[in-house]
Amino acid sequence: MRLATLGLLGSFLISAVSASAECEAAPGVESFARSGWGFGERNLRFQAGTVIDRGNVETLELAWAFALDGGMSPHSYPLVTENTVFIGTPAGSLFALERDSGCVRWKREFRSAIRTAVIHAEIRGEAWLVFGTADGWVIAADAVTGEQLWVTEVRDHPHAIVTGTPLYHAGRVYAPVSSYELAVAMDAMYECCTFRGALVALDAASGSMLWRTHTIAEAPEVTGRHYLVVKEWGPSGTPIWSAPAIDAQTGLLYVGTGENYTAPATSTSDAIMAVRSEDGEIVWTEQFTANDTFNMACLIPDHPSCPEEVGPDYDFGAPPILARTASGEQILLAGQKSGGVYAMKPDSGERLWARQLGRGGWLGGVHWGMAVNESLGLLYVPISDRPMGPAAGDKSMPGLHALDLQSGVVRWSAINPNRCAARQGCAPGISAAIVATPELVFAGGLDGMVSAHDARTGDVVWSYDTWRKFDGVNGETAGGGSIDVHGPMVAGDMLLIQSGYGQHGQAGGNALLAFRLPGSVADAVADAEKPAPE
Repeated sequence: MRLATLGLLGSFLISAVSASAECEAAPGVESFARSGWGFGERNLRFQAGTVIDRGNVETLELAWAFALDGGMSPHSYPLVTENTVFIGTPAGSLFALERDSGCVRWKREFRSAIRTAVIHAEIRGEAWLVFGTADGWVIAADAVTGEQLWVTEVRDHPHAIVTGTPLYHAGRVYAPVSSYELAVAMDAMYECCTFRGALVALDAASGSMLWRTHTIAEAPEVTGRHYLVVKEWGPSGTPIWSAPAIDAQTGLLYVGTGENYTAPATSTSDAIMAVRSEDGEIVWTEQFTANDTFNMACLIPDHPSCPEEVGPDYDFGAPPILARTASGEQILLAGQKSGGVYAMKPDSGERLWARQLGRGGWLGGVHWGMAVNESLGLLYVPISDRPMGPAAGDKSMPGLHALDLQSGVVRWSAINPNRCAARQGCAPGISAAIVATPELVFAGGLDGMVSAHDARTGDVVWSYDTWRKFDGVNGETAGGGSIDVHGPMVAGDMLLIQSGYGQHGQAGGNALLAFRLPGSVADAVADAEKPAPE
């Protein structure tokens, strides 16, 4: 194992890049190193297009750092081409950065914080970018110029947001809708709660809405009052926090839902749902935790907006994954905040196996996303296991785990050491999504460590401590901290990661870090970045 460090010499070199970097305004858009949150329509988070492997990963070096604008909790995810990195920020900025140096090709400002991955859509022979915002809109922009092409409001509730990455498929954009109403509920004078999660289909060329499917069929009604005048509503909740997956053959979309905010509880909360892409019809629903009614008012003793029967808050925050086993069987995989990991039949939701990893909780279990290496027959599962809220398991397992796709048997576990004694806002687990390559698994921890694990054994073969300050190539200080949300991006000879996330008592920051293999051969990189078949 090699722990990479960056001393005064490294800081000088980064400053030199900042002072001397010049780049053309127009990004290259001929080769995209996988698009979307899941690197494809099945959400495998598997990157075949890389030259980083078990033999050279120890030589990864920090090439540049960039200070993102808009606060200490960046929430977007980069899209990489042959020479450009596109990334959104909490300030609503969309950057096109020169891949080698981090130099700004262009910067465009949009209506509110960009909370999703920036994805690629090929429309009428042109490269477009699509992303979602914190105020519930989906936006398309020209990849060459950054010019806005269309903007569509997908929320039908004032507190709705788009935090799960939209999916582009066959001329349509499918956008999940969630909300922060569960936090607004902490105001005892707020009439809680009326939001219903949704999946929306848009025409990719125009942005026009084709259909909307709510995760709760019935509209909320008044169920009671408190303080005589404050109405209480239900059913509500079941947000969709994450990116859909799609089976291109059957046309079925798969999404995971969160808890009900208020009673009555519904059969669609904490569930995996199959939705027909043609018209939005729900084909089947498989619920994993019943009667989960919870909102953040429940964190305040005796709050009138907390449901009488408080649930454990066991969302499906991580996207479902469509994978193939060694026998050729297609299975649907899902990981829950309870720490439960499940395999299902994609046509019916029938459960094939289940595995409990860790104790689970409000900030436990699986948060942002798992990854699959089909060639090795392994599902990689990051576990947060912060000790908050009701536990579903009896053993803490913060770190990375590999399960057999066919059976769910644990093949290896890499439990993270606790490095948090001197770090405020630190935890040893992995909340951010992970990325698998043919030989490695990349993960970012709540303790600021980004690591590469051997895909077969789980051994840590490279790591880097991002919990520090960096000289940004844009002339600003970039602060690292807890790594959360979308996690690493691997493309060609590069590893990109955002460090710092100030929500949930974690250590905030605003650093976009780019690591690179030294002396990479351009032809080999270009060859490796050719899209692999789905």
